[in-house]
Amino acid sequence: MLTARHDGLTVLRAVVGACAAVLGADAVGVLVVDPRGGVEVAAASDERARFVELLQAQLRQGPCLDGIAEDAVVAVGDLDGARGRWPEFAEAALREGYRAVYAFPMRLLGRAVGGVNLLYTVPTRLSERVVRRGQGLADLAVLGLSQERGPRRVERLAERTVAALHDRAGVSQAVGVLLAVSSGGPEDARAVLERYSVRTGVPVSEVARALTDGSLDPHAVVERVG
Repeated sequence: MLTARHDGLTVLRAVVGACAAVLGADAVGVLVVDPRGGVEVAAASDERARFVELLQAQLRQGPCLDGIAEDAVVAVGDLDGARGRWPEFAEAALREGYRAVYAFPMRLLGRAVGGVNLLYTVPTRLSERVVRRGQGLADLAVLGLSQERGPRRVERLAERTVAALHDRAGVSQAVGVLLAVSSGGPEDARAVLERYSVRTGVPVSEVARALTDGSLDPHAVVERVG
């Protein structure tokens, strides 16, 4: 369940997977407002989506940034018509093969603290029912990341955001460890890591730490999911 007490990275990966499966997105990304007021890429379904999300964060322009600022869903059924609104982002996203973007705000205590982005490779018009589902998944992401109540919730979300970003860096290192003992590319190694996490019930971040500190044999991970 998205609301189970897992680490922040596991929650975000569950949201990414649910959006792809339930909403038919070709790729999914999650941006979060960090404690310093900037925006960081917290999760992405693949490296191409991560690159597009990173562009939004670095350029400070794009549908997710507007969705966070306006605390509203930003629907872009055809990015070709959005060049005037977000010139650099739209051009880069189109080059990467994406033609439509839907950004859903992640809300906590009356304000947007991040956004879930659905990316499509063809012009796409989502029905109101599907849009409501998308917002529901964004709401579940916040619920999963911050299960405290009252004023503590904002502080707790900031803490879990920092932890999730740290875990993401650890996962990247663990992917490198797995690449050294397996065939395939980074996405294949990341998939092996995630399958091992699911089969053992151990959060992805803990598996990654064990791989990088040497307490878990990478060959055992590959063999377990092979």
